[in-house]
Amino acid sequence: MAPLLLLLLAACLGSGTYAANILYINTVASPSHFGWNRALMYELASRGHNLTVFGVDTDPNPPPNVTFILLEDVYDKLYSDPSVNTDFFEMSKIGPFSMQLLFNEFVFGVCEIVLATEGAKRLQSYPADFGFDLIIHDYLSGPCLAALAHHRFRKPPVIAVTAYHGISTTLSMTGSYQYSALVPNHAYDATENMSYKERFINVLVNMEEEILQAYVLIPASNKLLRKYDPTLPDVADFYSETKLVLLNANPIIQYTEPFMPNIIPVGGLQIIKPKPLPADLASVLEQAGPDGVILFSLGTNVRSDLLGEARILAIIGAMEALPQYTFIWKFESDTLPRALPSNVHVKKWLPQNDLLAQPAVKLFITHSGLLSTQEAIWHGVPIIGFPVFADQFKNINYCVAKGVGLRLNIEHLDKDELVRTVREIMTTESYRTNMKRMSALFRDQPEHPLDRAAWWVEWVLRHPDATELLTHGSRLHLFVKYSYDVLIPLFVSLALALHGLFFIVRRLFCRRKATPKTGNKQKKS
Repeated sequence: MAPLLLLLLAACLGSGTYAANILYINTVASPSHFGWNRALMYELASRGHNLTVFGVDTDPNPPPNVTFILLEDVYDKLYSDPSVNTDFFEMSKIGPFSMQLLFNEFVFGVCEIVLATEGAKRLQSYPADFGFDLIIHDYLSGPCLAALAHHRFRKPPVIAVTAYHGISTTLSMTGSYQYSALVPNHAYDATENMSYKERFINVLVNMEEEILQAYVLIPASNKLLRKYDPTLPDVADFYSETKLVLLNANPIIQYTEPFMPNIIPVGGLQIIKPKPLPADLASVLEQAGPDGVILFSLGTNVRSDLLGEARILAIIGAMEALPQYTFIWKFESDTLPRALPSNVHVKKWLPQNDLLAQPAVKLFITHSGLLSTQEAIWHGVPIIGFPVFADQFKNINYCVAKGVGLRLNIEHLDKDELVRTVREIMTTESYRTNMKRMSALFRDQPEHPLDRAAWWVEWVLRHPDATELLTHGSRLHLFVKYSYDVLIPLFVSLALALHGLFFIVRRLFCRRKATPKTGNKQKKS
């Protein structure tokens, strides 16, 4: 029996994935992105892999096989840089073309700050023969440190991940195709049923995005990164070698569009089993009336305490006008322009996922960020959205179209309008019914999105040389990718043919018309 057991053990070990040495790079300056990435980091760590994390955020109590190397002071430098626009309320007024330009500037600005940190310099101090089995990087901050690491450690396989959901942001890595008539660009405030004008704008926004990536971001990244390593190959080559993209997307909770085979949808990856609430919040929920609790949180980037006195007073006035409901409000400072009504409780930080899981929470007032929207749908809580920038407009537009939420304007926040909107959702059963239905569809998956993400990471570790999921679309020129080189000559040929046909018909018609006139003249003479 002993040899048989050893043989079975060897077979099991041979079919599994070994404990890998993974380099994880997260240079996206956003606490919510860190939370999403951390869920994947710790899941991989729980499976026995060793992770070295270079990031702008850190965790004071990581698992023993996770080592954080902080890229220091990135937030401070970013928000003090006058060339980087971080006024999120001003961003709500920016059109899609300017938003694409701003996005590119932001990515490049973060990269410059990151590369100058002492933490980034530690990457170059590794021994020459040191190696990693895999590089995972959040690509939303550009190639930056990941491209340097890929070259430095002799090109291990690469997986790109993001807490974002825009498939068009994967263009450089997967060659994804932009279906301009099908779905609005992630930076464009439009619905799925676009008018001709909106489709026209959407085509131009999509073209701008591809042109900026190919002719601005990649060349600028090459120039910047080669200051740190002159032997670095083209960043475009680094992108095209990406094995997989783990995208925070799910067709149930966003506009549907086709995926490339190496784009793995893992929407809701960050949603974990809810933990018990802190005693103070649990007490608030226990003492709430039968009409329920309303959660008000604008996320990590858009702070409620920076809304301005007029907006804050309007919100407090609306809450006071709805005494039957208990409000829990994420408010980041101790200073308020007036005393709070007895039905309002403020906290500087809230365990959002844990609160949304509570049956007493009946409505979520949010900035419509992707992670917040996903958590609301997962737990079946209708929403009121105050979108501010980027994909937030798209997220709330989708929810409104599905009958699970309503949209308001943060810039022109009106007390009476907020009261009417809260009353409509809280007293109209269809919003909760529709959201419960969407929640059931979202949850009904063969495995949790986090398990799916970890499985595909280990798939790459098992098959590091596999290229079967890749397409050469990432290497195609924009002109060839969309068949402009075929369509333009075709339309020109068609135009020439029609012009020639028109010319021939015109000549024949003129000649026929002239013939009878000549006969009449001869008769007269």
